[in-house]
Amino acid sequence: MRCPDCGSNDMRKHGAFYTCPRCGLSAKPWELEKARKRAKDEIKELEQDDPDQAQEKKKRDRIRYRNWYEGRQSHD
Repeated sequence: MRCPDCGSNDMRKHGAFYTCPRCGLSAKPWELEKARKRAKDEIKELEQDDPDQAQEKKKRDRIRYRNWYEGRQSHD
């Protein structure tokens, strides 16, 4: 199972939850499926509007996440 937060393929089951050893996210299987479906729907919607705009949004989101992860201030 893939972690929706960090993308790790190493989610491990602990009781009723799946836990990511990389980022520490812990969620139930139905929560992970719901997050995966929501992300796919958002991507599909963006790509229908404007493929170039979707790529730019993905790039901005990656930069924003990296800055958050590294503790940097956002300059948006």
